[in-house]
Amino acid sequence: MSTSPPSTRERYGAYADRVADVSPTYAAWARSLDDDLVALLDAVPPTQRQPELVFAVARGLGADPSDPAALRALGREARPALVAALTSATVQANDPRRLGPLVPVFAALAAAAARPIGLVDVGAAASLCSFPDRVTLDLRVHDADGDDDRALVRSSRPDTRGRDGHSGARSELVRMHTAPAEPSLRLTADAWGTVPAPSTAAIRIGGRVALDPHPVDLRVPGAFDRLVQAVPPEATDRVALMREAARVTLDEPPVRITGRVPDDLDRALDALPADCEPVVLTAGTLVYVQGADRQRFVDRVAEWGVHWIALERTGVLAGVASTLPDGTDPADPASFATVSLDGVALAVCDAFGTASRWFRDPSR
Repeated sequence: MSTSPPSTRERYGAYADRVADVSPTYAAWARSLDDDLVALLDAVPPTQRQPELVFAVARGLGADPSDPAALRALGREARPALVAALTSATVQANDPRRLGPLVPVFAALAAAAARPIGLVDVGAAASLCSFPDRVTLDLRVHDADGDDDRALVRSSRPDTRGRDGHSGARSELVRMHTAPAEPSLRLTADAWGTVPAPSTAAIRIGGRVALDPHPVDLRVPGAFDRLVQAVPPEATDRVALMREAARVTLDEPPVRITGRVPDDLDRALDALPADCEPVVLTAGTLVYVQGADRQRFVDRVAEWGVHWIALERTGVLAGVASTLPDGTDPADPASFATVSLDGVALAVCDAFGTASRWFRDPSR
């Protein structure tokens, strides 16, 4: 029995529930939709109704996110401008925290490959997730308790200031990968379950290609400021992390190719150096690709016979979803996204990649 997709109001309500703790401002905006604004959003393509995209466009048009009524007012007072901007918008925050669950997968591939990795980042935007090799990653690996392998075993292990930041939970900080050069990005994330083994060698990347309909060149004045319009105003630490990631990208910029998947995937793969092991990355990208084209992309990757690492919303990829453990609930914020390798699910994580539950080791 098929399930109808959520309505716009339901979609925004779920988003509000998901972000309420980290962004009361965006949660209030998501809950402010009236019938007129819902009708406006329903008039634009489905892929252009993502809350982060809508909010970024609204801020670009002058709406004040601190005013819960500003979104409705913009819909009333600047309806044609808002519809036109949403129809053509390509705003994407490109959150580098997503590298947290991706670096262990790249490390496993790099350890098994005789050649350096040739990375094609599909939907790269500003390429803030295009450098897994330049990430120093620490995982707080938590003990399992009972049937819930996301549960934490209690103990008293306060931090250096005498505080117990994990409510008495026992965990071990494990260095998963060390960046071999500066500038680099430092990330710390939480992990449970069958956590991959730490990398014993640096990830070698011999070529990078960024494929995007509108790739962002951070050398252009104002490009970074426009990029962070999609970030909730409360998330100052996230903006700071994005700024660090921008420094890394500017230090080793990818080859930028303007194009879409699946039609331009061949061109992107052909742009890699010949002596590389091709790896395609999609991180929060395929939700913006219509269903038929999404499947054409999956089929094209298989035809090429290259590795494909994905961090996509749970359920977006039917083939990947079929490999998830029984009982995985896409509505659970802890299972918002699925990490997969070559179409096989490895882990689920929150929307930002800051906490992952692993059930397969990518090195096996």
